[in-house]
Amino acid sequence: MSQIITKIDTNRSIPPIDYSAPEKIETLTCALGCFWGPDCKFGVMEGVVRTRVGYAGGTTKDPTYHNLGDHIETVQIDYDPEKISFEELLDIFWNSHKPTRTVWKRQYAPALFFHNEHQEKLARETRDEISSNLSEKVQTEIVFFDKFYMAEMYHQKYHLQGYEELMAEYRHIYPSLGDFVNSTSAARVNGFIGGYGDIAQFEEEFPLLGLSADKVVFLKDIIDRNKR
Repeated sequence: MSQIITKIDTNRSIPPIDYSAPEKIETLTCALGCFWGPDCKFGVMEGVVRTRVGYAGGTTKDPTYHNLGDHIETVQIDYDPEKISFEELLDIFWNSHKPTRTVWKRQYAPALFFHNEHQEKLARETRDEISSNLSEKVQTEIVFFDKFYMAEMYHQKYHLQGYEELMAEYRHIYPSLGDFVNSTSAARVNGFIGGYGDIAQFEEEFPLLGLSADKVVFLKDIIDRNKR
């Protein structure tokens, strides 16, 4: 998996928040229905370095959005464990869906794909606790992470891509869409546009996002509208 840009092109202004990735990165892979929402929700969180959406959990080779087979819409979150823990992310995961509900379509099934024994242990322990508290069976899948297929580029940072005014700046900063997807700045802005975060967080982080002054005002107006 490619990393956050570390070499600064003097002809472009790389957002300060994207200068370098932390030395240690861990990954959460989960599914919470349509992947656009979770991409926003996790992307705006402090400690999250990058997000990407795709497909996992099935056997169909090289799935696409229109040929998904038995895969699930999935989001991957790379995060800095020094700033946010797997336990904190796991708590958000469980509180972001109704785990006892049977879904009507596998494409939108909730699932946690654990990457190691620590993640598996915590996922199963919290699942059992939820099941006991609710006196119901938890339907959320907990399975070993096998393979993640990146979704088409038009799904990546979907809400941000809907604003050409902002995308023009990101295309100048990151001509490669792969680098755009890996941008912490893009993850934050996508999250703000999607209705997550708040003005206080925005006021703290906007100097790090690498946006021009008029685009900062433009983004703030979007956040204000979302909170009305």
